[in-house]
Amino acid sequence: MAFGPIMKLQTDTGLEVELAPFMRDDVGAFLPGFQKASITRYLHQNSAQTLETEQEWYDSMIRDQTSRTWGIWAVEDTRRHLIGTTSIEQIRGSGILTATTGIVIVDDAYHGRGIATATHRARSWYAFNSLAITRLVSYVYDGNGRSRHVIEKVGYSEHHETRNECFANGKWMSVHVMECLNPDDWAWRLWWGSDRPPRKNLEARRRTEEALEWARAHVTLL
Repeated sequence: MAFGPIMKLQTDTGLEVELAPFMRDDVGAFLPGFQKASITRYLHQNSAQTLETEQEWYDSMIRDQTSRTWGIWAVEDTRRHLIGTTSIEQIRGSGILTATTGIVIVDDAYHGRGIATATHRARSWYAFNSLAITRLVSYVYDGNGRSRHVIEKVGYSEHHETRNECFANGKWMSVHVMECLNPDDWAWRLWWGSDRPPRKNLEARRRTEEALEWARAHVTLL
């Protein structure tokens, strides 16, 4: 199953949000965003998407057994608006499970309203609590400082930088590989073994624990 189960939550700004599946016919809602270079340059893309390419992505996504995907729905006045997607992808490993995470909010009207922060918290909680994942990995490109600030806030820290990963706006950009480790004692011991965790990871663990505590109090898993 490529879709994750429904999660209901409220952002720190009071906006009701649902992380829930969506239909193939719904993908047209993504086109206004995926046709803007201001968004696609941070997705390692240099082309605009069309309804046909988004439907092809949908068909591939629902068959992918190594991922969990959600539509991000804003709920206002009992109306639901599909404003983006988030996912846990490429779930892999034996014993120590690793996965890649991503998020995109395509509707500019919903930027800066705490949706990304709340979504990251809920997604990490589901990954660690329901899938027993040990390590989440996300990628942030140069210039996307807002995205980096949000994921650091919820417990990600930089693992390494890959220089000159993609070309956009007349220059090469590096990608920063960020990781979030499951803070539960069993996962922490499994990951570090006898090694001493660096200070930055200890600090990130504290932020992750705070994010999961928030999720336990504010996220309803249906």
